[in-house]
Amino acid sequence: MHGRLKVKTTAEKEAEKKKEREKKKAIYQKCMNKIRGLFMSGDRSVVLLNLITKVLENIPEFGTLWNWRRIVLLEIFRECVEEKCNEDELLAMKTTEKDNEVDKTPNKADMIISEKLFVARCLEVNPKAYSLWSHRRWLVEQDPSESVIKEELSLCNLFLKYDERNFHCWDYRRFIVTLGSIKTQSELEMSTSLIERNFSNYSAWHYRTTLLDTENMGVVRDELEWTQNAYFTDPSDQSVWLYYQWLLGREVQGDKVLAVYRDSDNSTIHVLINNLTYTPPSQLLIKRMSNTDENTDENKVQNSDDNTDENRANTVTWKSSTSPSRLWSCDISNFGGHVTITLGDSSVTLSDGATLGVDKEGISPLVKYTAPRDLVEEQLGNIRELYELEPDNKWVILTYLDMVNTCNPHKSKEQITEIRNLTVKLCHVDSMRTGFYRDLWTKLLCETAVTAWWSNTSRDVIRSRDPLNLSKKYLTKLAHSDYMFALHEVDLSHNNLTSLTGFSSLVAVEKLNLSNNKIHSLEGLEGCKNLKELDASHNQIHNACGILACTKCRLRALHLVGNPLAATSVYPACVVQSCSMLCTLDDREL
Repeated sequence: MHGRLKVKTTAEKEAEKKKEREKKKAIYQKCMNKIRGLFMSGDRSVVLLNLITKVLENIPEFGTLWNWRRIVLLEIFRECVEEKCNEDELLAMKTTEKDNEVDKTPNKADMIISEKLFVARCLEVNPKAYSLWSHRRWLVEQDPSESVIKEELSLCNLFLKYDERNFHCWDYRRFIVTLGSIKTQSELEMSTSLIERNFSNYSAWHYRTTLLDTENMGVVRDELEWTQNAYFTDPSDQSVWLYYQWLLGREVQGDKVLAVYRDSDNSTIHVLINNLTYTPPSQLLIKRMSNTDENTDENKVQNSDDNTDENRANTVTWKSSTSPSRLWSCDISNFGGHVTITLGDSSVTLSDGATLGVDKEGISPLVKYTAPRDLVEEQLGNIRELYELEPDNKWVILTYLDMVNTCNPHKSKEQITEIRNLTVKLCHVDSMRTGFYRDLWTKLLCETAVTAWWSNTSRDVIRSRDPLNLSKKYLTKLAHSDYMFALHEVDLSHNNLTSLTGFSSLVAVEKLNLSNNKIHSLEGLEGCKNLKELDASHNQIHNACGILACTKCRLRALHLVGNPLAATSVYPACVVQSCSMLCTLDDREL
């Protein structure tokens, strides 16, 4: 292992080792039985502490013993003789009855120093044991003086010198820095020295993310200039690229309603919010208003049990077909008139008869840098220059691809082609991650398509019946499907889809083309209850189980020709039995 040749041992040496292991095991079991018996009997003496020490010297990762050790130490601390006690009091308290020898119990400060030395010896054996660093933290909390803080920082420097990525030590250092109120500038200088010693010190780069004030654009510009020297020096080092992406930042918005869709039968309402959540936001409320005056509080239809809009809103149950999700639905079969959905300061109102409503500010691009536009454009120029110098470096290509995509939310055909070429190049440069890059292309293209579709949809001009054509795009999955919840027609034919994961978000789709893919089952269409026409021809559906999901759809027309199922004896009877509302199958009337 690691270039070292394994030396074979003789049978005699192996027997000796086994005998030694058995001897150690017997000593360990005897010692542990004694420790357990003393501790459970309530003993908290130095004798027990010494026994625990013997075991921990050989097995420093033993977390339970460290917990017991702290309990024993706390008891001893309470019994310790303070320095102010005179020698006569010490003799009177600790003289033994047998031989009149004095058991001089050290004071608390001396015991803490001794305990730190013991922990340091154990850390030399295993510097990555959780329980050791936890115990050391507890010791420092007993005496968090300025001198102690300095000693602990020196200890961290020593361990990081030997292993610069010891995350236990980094966590401990953050604890010490917080406890001692160490100045941020000194820690930045420390991380700078570590990085200049080794560009690949990802832990030091990450530590800077906890220290820098990214609200100060002057600081961000200086950091970007510094990192530019790093990635031009060694463009293959991923550490600097990850830090570089962090510096540019990603905008994080508070929860808000983006769009609302109401089913044609007025039974369910679907709400798209901007952030993924595992549970519906507590402030997501639905209010209904009469048709006479939607702006008058007196005309709002209240809950019969409690006359408050908030309580009326809380009577509905929000559900989602995926977790986490941006799309939340609820039953509104008892609602009438105008409906208003609110979340925080945002709101979207659906007038009576309307099916789709969009936030007045519209739907912004899915990804956006927090850095100013001019700064991002400047950085894009630097990365483009580096890409010309290093055209086959995967980290350069990935960063360039990300920036081209993010800087141009509304892309031209030329820009989409460039992104496609970059992902294809990544597949050749880094062939071990071909699947990842194909999924990345899928994500970016779906993101672009969704952004373009919603840019054509405003509060006043509703175009939810405009089809979304994603055919022949080399897609491996349906990304950002929750943003497609209001589409009525989607074409995904001639792609590389293998499953329908995420398709349950297409709650409004009526016409769906999945032909010429690699789909084995229609599982995932359960949420597409408005689906009327489905083309799943020329896929890999082998048996009737593959179409069971269609039983919950309102299918009128279905195409399954070209699937192995279509060549079986149970076809088309199994399909007709599963889809009771079906009128045509493979263009044949039933």
